Amino acid sequence: MRFYFDIRDRLAIRDEIGRDLGSVSEAVVYAKYLAADLRCLEPDIRPRLFIEVVGDGRKQIHEEVHEEAVFA
Repeated sequence: MRFYFDIRDRLAIRDEIGRDLGSVSEAVVYAKYLAADLRCLEPDIRPRLFIEVVGDGRKQIHEEVHEEAVFA
């Protein structure tokens, strides 16, 4: 099944390529890894930044909300 991982804040960055994964739970775990990567790369704390996991047909599956402080 193909999943897309859109990055959203004030504006959306839409994933046009996606990734083939076996299940929704695998997609959610992958989104958590992407969120961790973004926290490492983002110099500013942005509490409204999140990853939206979308399945085929652009149906929303899960949101991984960035609420963890990057720099304490």
